[in-house]
Amino acid sequence: MNPPSKTVVLHDVDSRIPNLALLKLATFHRQQGWRVLLSRDRSSGRRAAMIDADVHLASVVFRTPSSASAVEKLKAVYGDRIEFGGSGVDLGKRLSAEVEACFPDYRLYEHTLYALGFLTRGCNKKCAFCVVPEKEGRLKGLAASFDDFVPKGQQNVLLLDDNLLAYREVESLLDEMIARRYAINFSQTLDIAYLNEAKFNLLRQIDSRNSKFSKRMIYFSLNHARDIRQFERRAEMLKGFGEHGVCVVMLYGFDTRLSEDNERFRFIRRQRYLPFFQEYWPIEGVPSRLPEDYFDIDLNAVIRLTFHSNGYNWEKYLLWLNSLYFQRYGRFYTPLVEILYRYNHKHRLEWFRMNPGLLSNELYQDQRDSLADFHHRLRQDNGLPAPRGLLKWIELAAAGTA
Repeated sequence: MNPPSKTVVLHDVDSRIPNLALLKLATFHRQQGWRVLLSRDRSSGRRAAMIDADVHLASVVFRTPSSASAVEKLKAVYGDRIEFGGSGVDLGKRLSAEVEACFPDYRLYEHTLYALGFLTRGCNKKCAFCVVPEKEGRLKGLAASFDDFVPKGQQNVLLLDDNLLAYREVESLLDEMIARRYAINFSQTLDIAYLNEAKFNLLRQIDSRNSKFSKRMIYFSLNHARDIRQFERRAEMLKGFGEHGVCVVMLYGFDTRLSEDNERFRFIRRQRYLPFFQEYWPIEGVPSRLPEDYFDIDLNAVIRLTFHSNGYNWEKYLLWLNSLYFQRYGRFYTPLVEILYRYNHKHRLEWFRMNPGLLSNELYQDQRDSLADFHHRLRQDNGLPAPRGLLKWIELAAAGTA
């Protein structure tokens, strides 16, 4: 009589796509005869649900407050019975070579839309905001082939490569994508600095897709205004990807000033590229480096910008800007609040109007000294609920000025 199989629970703490490490761990444990369960408990409750198993393994991708909170909830339930890994907790921790070599088990997520994996790993650049230099090091040779992670019959492939175009033999990989007729999502964006005529002519033949694989899209990144010239030099190439076929990912909240953000945003708008605004979440040992004089131009020049697409993503940037302005000046700028809530969540605009002392029409006047008393009065207010997170902002700012 065979002994009962053991059970392993693979906890996906914060992945937005199927977690590649967990897919490989699923294969490894199933090959050993284990029963494999996936947990994606994203509940907002104070305590995670208990799952009885022999082994608990958790992967944490992001170092965000919500991810840290989820880790603490799991620790409260499982104590030292759960093992954590991933960029969100330990950049040095690695899968064993035996697990790394496993073909991903996509059944874990009941996932069929695309295959995912790395062809190359590492990057020769040392961008301070990025985990790759410490986690992966310099760009090396091939990490895998398509046959190592793409099932037979699957034509959609999401690539996780850190800087694919910098690989010396990338043209052979692009040729292979064309020959296999894959639809490719370059999820980590491509580095415009490595785009030349030869690579462009190959990329143009690839069916590059958005993350849903629903339409053609190719991704580049623009994290500093000084790199605009790289796009300008390749403007004709970028036109070759078709109208609305280029998405440019732009980091904010790390080390730029408002004028530099504005320069990037206006350039993307003029060129009619699809923008994606990405907030910086601090990695270990690298806090945000926003200059004290971040607000160095007229705020109105930025907040009145509009984009033909990705409006929700732009709204997230404006919400971040709203929070930062309050932290720096102790009041919310009335025109920005009105723009944020003129269409969506109008009840939040009404809340602000009931608390006019939090608003100011005058730009860049530091009124933090009077915030502590106002915070006390707000705590007594029993009217409309405050916009989510706002009372916490006020509490933190008040604590700093009390």
